[in-house]
Amino acid sequence: MLFLASFFLIAQGASVDLRNLSVVRFDFDNDVFLGKDNSFTAGWSLQLHSRLNDVWGPGYAKWIGRVPGLGDGGRGGPITRWAVGISQVIITPKNVGIAAPQPNDAPWAGMLGAAVSWSAYDNRRMAALQVYAGCVGPCSAAEPVQKFVHGDLGLGPVPKGWDNQLANKALFNVNYEYRYKLFVDRPARYFTPGRFAHDLSVGSHVGLGNVETLIWGQVEYRFGWGLPLGFTKAPDPPGWGIMLDPVYVDPTTPPPSRTRGLRAYFSLMGRVAHVTHMALAEGGKTVNGGEQPKLRPYPGRYVTLAGLHVARLPFAVHVTEYRYYRQGRSGIAGSSDWINLSFEYRF
Repeated sequence: MLFLASFFLIAQGASVDLRNLSVVRFDFDNDVFLGKDNSFTAGWSLQLHSRLNDVWGPGYAKWIGRVPGLGDGGRGGPITRWAVGISQVIITPKNVGIAAPQPNDAPWAGMLGAAVSWSAYDNRRMAALQVYAGCVGPCSAAEPVQKFVHGDLGLGPVPKGWDNQLANKALFNVNYEYRYKLFVDRPARYFTPGRFAHDLSVGSHVGLGNVETLIWGQVEYRFGWGLPLGFTKAPDPPGWGIMLDPVYVDPTTPPPSRTRGLRAYFSLMGRVAHVTHMALAEGGKTVNGGEQPKLRPYPGRYVTLAGLHVARLPFAVHVTEYRYYRQGRSGIAGSSDWINLSFEYRF
């Protein structure tokens, strides 16, 4: 009943304050949208993002609030949020119909885990921290998931090489990210359906752990009609990136008066990364006693993300293409490119 009531009020034009709404998001990653099925084969995550809070609660303020960039600044400063989620990633070589090992291609591997993230931001700067724990190997359930989709549902060739998948291993990662806007449009241009706005930011990201140890720098450009305050949601799989919903509303002013119309905007990101460890590229023992060679150089040094974002409260859909460059030198027979589809409901 509550769901129906909230939907009815929003549809009828009732006033909506984004600061009071939490977010449920389902991310679906797949390369089949690009006409292939290899390397980054598929992934998904289910996430819950908190409402926008003016300050951290007493428990968080004592430790999260002391992390550089994650202070709430007191009343009226940056808003604070937390998120929780679970995710799965499936990696396969180019030819999934071969039962024999394929040492010169991407491994047979899956990754399953849970994450918690915290963020603090306004329309000029953002900081975020995430802790991830999970596993790689048969514990990830990647094999039965792909066999069900390909075999039982008939949505692809039957995968025959899962006996060559990487053996079980526990995973843990801590990720930190910071972004800063070099150019901000006039406040009146944001959020208003039909009004064009754009902004430009730079950022950096550090990951430490045995999921992925890396550092990257990025440039982010957003433009479109009804552009929300804040930053782009980059749908990186948790552990590789951070779960975020960085939409900003000033906690000290009245809520935007026109949030209910259709909003359509775009995002372009360019990244340059330095990777020193990547769980799915390190090779090692396989479940059948074999040995998967390491993948070198690491894939993903140069990546672009092109996104289309369409929203009409309480729903939003995001489509993002990940394109990897200089892939031919990474030892992967196929392409690592993939598409993310994100579906959101605010309540």
